[in-house]
Amino acid sequence: KKRKFSMQRSEGAENGPRREGQGRNRRRRPQGNGEGRQQPGQGFQGQPQNGNGNADGNKKKRNRRRKPKDGNPQPPANGQPFPPPPQPNLPNQSISGSGPQTIIPMATPSGVSIPGSTTTFASLPISENSKRGIHEGLGYTHMTPVQAATLPIIMEGFDVLAKAKTGTGKTLAFLVPAVETILKAPAVARQSGNRPISCLILSPTRELASQIGAEALKLFTFHDFGITVIFGGRDIKKDRRNLDRVDFLVATPGRLQDHLDNTPAFADRIRKIKVLIFDEADQMLDMGFKPAIDKILTFLPPPAQRQTLLFSATVPRSLIEIANRQLRPQYQEVDTVGEEAEQTHEHVPQSLIVTNIEQMFPVVFQLIADRIRQQPQYKIIIFLAAARVAQYFAELYSATGQPCLEIHSRKSQSARDKASKDFRSARNAVMFSSDVSARGMDYPDVSLVIQVGITTKEQYIHRLGRTARAGKGGSGVIVLADFEQEMMSRELKGLPIKPMPTNGFVAITPSLQSALDRAGDTHDPLNKTAAQSYQAWLGFYNSHLRKLRWDKRTLVEAANEYALSTGWPYAPPLQVHPPSPPSCLWVCTGTLRRRRHSCWWTCG
Repeated sequence: KKRKFSMQRSEGAENGPRREGQGRNRRRRPQGNGEGRQQPGQGFQGQPQNGNGNADGNKKKRNRRRKPKDGNPQPPANGQPFPPPPQPNLPNQSISGSGPQTIIPMATPSGVSIPGSTTTFASLPISENSKRGIHEGLGYTHMTPVQAATLPIIMEGFDVLAKAKTGTGKTLAFLVPAVETILKAPAVARQSGNRPISCLILSPTRELASQIGAEALKLFTFHDFGITVIFGGRDIKKDRRNLDRVDFLVATPGRLQDHLDNTPAFADRIRKIKVLIFDEADQMLDMGFKPAIDKILTFLPPPAQRQTLLFSATVPRSLIEIANRQLRPQYQEVDTVGEEAEQTHEHVPQSLIVTNIEQMFPVVFQLIADRIRQQPQYKIIIFLAAARVAQYFAELYSATGQPCLEIHSRKSQSARDKASKDFRSARNAVMFSSDVSARGMDYPDVSLVIQVGITTKEQYIHRLGRTARAGKGGSGVIVLADFEQEMMSRELKGLPIKPMPTNGFVAITPSLQSALDRAGDTHDPLNKTAAQSYQAWLGFYNSHLRKLRWDKRTLVEAANEYALSTGWPYAPPLQVHPPSPPSCLWVCTGTLRRRRHSCWWTCG
């Protein structure tokens, strides 16, 4: 029979009623099917929220909707900065958790629990070199609640399915037991040059894999262990040279499968692993790595001959199916999140801005400027839908004279590593990102998360989770074009998101106007980046036609409006690659603002 451990956190924050703003100077928008159109400044589905901060929605109910107690405030005057997002009102509660030891975290003003474990690493039955590595290499003396709940069970030799969030110390929770397991292995097996790999750690992203490798190196300060990290985007020949003397291997599924298929004798070295670890297992499934994982598992020893650890922020049905097949029958489930604590997004102040698509750049840049002015110490992450869109936002922001970082798949791995390191160590920083930083990466002191455009509820929550970590404060804002509001009202229903009033029009600053003028100049590098962002925007929203209830014509009309907002005087030409499957798009060129343009179907 499985043992289950859980830890609880404080309840969600109170939320007030929704507020409505007004919109002005709006041009005609793409209409889609014409149903359910909302006005900028309204909350999701255009309705006030109930007492829990949730939109009632459009479902037919017999109960009448409750009217908010407070009146709707007037939006600020034209050109004024946005008001600060609402702050939560939380009681200072103490919540006791259950598990191998009782952990008592205290609720902070931001609603995030500070680890309150009093258990020290020195009390663990581990080697002295491991204790020195933890204390001198990593600088830790006390365990986090996640470590206190999982380490004793793992060190007993059980397979474990652990539910744990990023930034809670779970990396050390699986590294320390793995080290002790390998130390008990015969010494001869670890001395050969082409020795078998003893521990395999699978990670969904390059950034998270690198982060695990860096922490492992510090832990191994006083051990004679070899470790290497492999992921896509690098020369596979260099990987092969680094695989010679390896005990610990951290890998992304795709690159590991590549080595299993193409690196001589590598499959034989991995058949004798003693510890298999999945980090952010749910994210690997979300990213479509299940076929690669299934193939990798065929090269590994059977579950009875290894210890398997699955760490995941959520436990979907698909992950339970893998656990039942790949973990030994008496595996243990350890829940360090709990049903209440899992809803940490309910404790973070969240705001919504609905605007016209041509106002997207001014609105986002105004939000950044407001936060920089309000807080002397700030770290801001802006999440965009696609890598090229993130790149153009970053380059346009830099063109206004403001420093920023960018991290996305169009950057080289070395550039991404540098941006991640710089953002982590900076006191003040602004970073534009695609979803490579949405999960797994632990950035301290992030004060604001801005999300631009449509997303899924799960991804919204994971992005928001970059802020208000480890007891620190933080907030989130999602910025939507008016035609995205209906879809997102369905997608994010139930979340305590309050509309942030605007006057419907944000003045373009002289520096931004100058940057947009550069983007319209075919001789300026910004021009090419703007065109690439248009193509990426078109491709991203093409994959969401059904949810948006659009047809192809509506998609291209909306994309052309986005193109105008980037500084182009018309929609950039599309580059059709011959290997792509046949498809047709409605393309317009000319001056849409004056309604003098021509359109045609292009098929490739």
